[in-house]
Amino acid sequence: MPGMKKQCKRRAPRCRLIRGIASGFLALLLCGCATAPSKPGEISGGLTPEAVMRVADRTRASGDLAEAAGLYEHAAQMDPKNAKPLIELGSVFNQMHAPTQASAAWQAALAIEPKNTTALRGLANAELEMGDPTSAIRNLQMAQQIQPDWRNHNSLGVAYDMTADHKAAQAAYRDGLALAPNNMQLTNNLGLSLALSGDFAQGLPLLEMSAKDPSATPRMRQNLALAYGLSGDDTKAAEIAKLDLDAAGVQENLGYYEFLRLLKDRNAIASTLGAHQVDQLN
Repeated sequence: MPGMKKQCKRRAPRCRLIRGIASGFLALLLCGCATAPSKPGEISGGLTPEAVMRVADRTRASGDLAEAAGLYEHAAQMDPKNAKPLIELGSVFNQMHAPTQASAAWQAALAIEPKNTTALRGLANAELEMGDPTSAIRNLQMAQQIQPDWRNHNSLGVAYDMTADHKAAQAAYRDGLALAPNNMQLTNNLGLSLALSGDFAQGLPLLEMSAKDPSATPRMRQNLALAYGLSGDDTKAAEIAKLDLDAAGVQENLGYYEFLRLLKDRNAIASTLGAHQVDQLN
C-alpha cells in the first residue's frame, strides 16, 4: 500500500509530538503544515471541544487532512474522556494511508470506550494494512459480538483470505451478504476469494457483476483483471486492466499475474497479495 507522503506546500513544515491523549497512550509524530498551531489556545481560541471538532470536520472535507488531524488531536486533548475525536483522528490517518498512526489513535479510543465497534473495526482494518490478520480477526470477532454489521464480515473475509483460509473468508462474505444483499464490496470480495481458491467458475461471474455495477471502483475492476490473470487468460486480464491503467501499467500487471501463477501454492499467493482488498474496507 502506498505510504503517506508527509509534504507541506505552505512555508516550512513543522513536526510536533502528539502526546497526552488517553493518559499518554498515543505517542506519535505528526508532521503538519506551518499553519497548525503548537499551543492549544492558538487552535481553539476559546472554542469548545465540539466547536473544534466542527472546524476539524470542515477542514477534512476541504481536503486538508494533516490540518484536520491536528485539530482532532487538539479536541482529544481538550476532552480526554471523549473517544470521538480519537476515532475521527484514526479515520483521517486511514485516509492518509498511515496505518500505524491510525492504529494508535483507535487504540487510544478503545482505552476510553473498550466496546466501541467503530474503533474496533478501524483498528482491525489498520492491522490488515500492516499485515497482521490474526489480531484483526480477534478485534473483528469482538466487534461482531457487540453489534452485528456487514462491514465486520467484509473485513473478516479479507483477514481470512490473507491467511489463505478462503473457505472461512467466503463464509464471512456470505454472512455479510445476508445482512446487506447485493452489496458490491462483499460481492467483489467473495468473487476474488473464490478465484484465489481456484474456483474461477463461481468467482469470475461475481467479479464481472460487481465490476459492471455503476458504483464499481477501480479496485473492483482490477480484482476482475487479477482473477483473469490467475486463471491464465492474459488477453481478458489486459482488456480489463487497461480500463484504469496505461500501457506500461497493464504490462507490469500481466507480469505480476504470471509471477503469481508460478507460485501455484495458495498460501504463497495469499501471502504475496497481502491486504489485496484493503481499500474496500469500511
